[in-house]
Amino acid sequence: MNYPTPADVTRTAKALATRHPDRCRLTTIGHSRRGTPLRMLSVGRGPRHALVVAGAHPNEYVGGGTLLALAHRALAGEHPGTVWHLVLCLDPDGARLNEGGHHAATLLDQYRHFFRPAPDEQPEWAPALPRPRYLPESRALLDVIRRIRPYVQITLHSTDIGGTFAQLTRDVPGLDRTLTTSAERLSIPVENAPLDALHWPATAPGVFVLPPPGAPERPTAFPENAHHSTWLAPHAYGGVTAVIEVPVWAAPRFADLTPDPAPEQRLRHWAERLRAHTHTTRTHYERARPHLPPPGPDPAFSIRRAIAETLRVCGALADSWDPAHPTYTPLPDLTRARTASIEGFARRTPLRAAAMLLRLLDEHAPTPATAPQRTE
Repeated sequence: MNYPTPADVTRTAKALATRHPDRCRLTTIGHSRRGTPLRMLSVGRGPRHALVVAGAHPNEYVGGGTLLALAHRALAGEHPGTVWHLVLCLDPDGARLNEGGHHAATLLDQYRHFFRPAPDEQPEWAPALPRPRYLPESRALLDVIRRIRPYVQITLHSTDIGGTFAQLTRDVPGLDRTLTTSAERLSIPVENAPLDALHWPATAPGVFVLPPPGAPERPTAFPENAHHSTWLAPHAYGGVTAVIEVPVWAAPRFADLTPDPAPEQRLRHWAERLRAHTHTTRTHYERARPHLPPPGPDPAFSIRRAIAETLRVCGALADSWDPAHPTYTPLPDLTRARTASIEGFARRTPLRAAAMLLRLLDEHAPTPATAPQRTE
């Protein structure tokens, strides 16, 4: 894979603004927690305003290149009457902790550079937690929404493996045809049962609409509430948000709507696997804790917090889909697509914690020459 880095995207945006000053404008909409400018490229003219956000999750690299492609299309006149406001990277601090993953050739290479912050450090989700935290990145995004009043906000995400799908804050007629046509052209499966949209009603294959306030949204292990996230902000101005997911590696199983022949057996298997991998990773984490960065402003402590939060979620996630556990609630539509999504979470969630722990140990653990020597 070879995705443009946030620095690459910023350089190209500056060049476009210089080359087309009558149609492009590059502005600073705020600063990150570490003082990095948050840049937005506005392209086109017209009464309608569309907002597109890249880099909300710093381990998801697809957004920057997508923004640049959209900027060139807008400059070519493909969307007359609309000003496209393109937020180049919403979490540049987190992106800096993922440097190297943009050019990873394999999944292993990608995980060697992996970082995904705890939810309260994710700009879209932080306001939506039980104890809300308004990051400067969240405030900058909400300020832009208040100022431009977009008819649509599109936030660009990607998943490690699976298919493409869209989560909408309210229905958008015709989006299903656009999604299906695009997926077919690019030979990407349409994901039909993502765990991220576990309780979101599907209006078409791969298209899920936010349920009403108070209704279940995601597995109970996840603390976020979409109704309090930045996704709902455009509703105040009659707008809608579309969260678009695409896979880094495509897998047709995530599109398979045939019933799983042994769903409960498969659910128990992946719950047990998730618990076992989590136990192994947690054991290594506890042994490593004395060597990890202490609480403080060091970016490495954000990685440590992310490890702890990821491990915390794992047990509750396994319990939520284990038919033998008292907290199990029957899952909807136990198709092969659903069990493939559960398998994906069972594999990748503890893997993410292990990957972040390994990089911290590589960077901070004492070398054999400096490690304390055991005495008899």
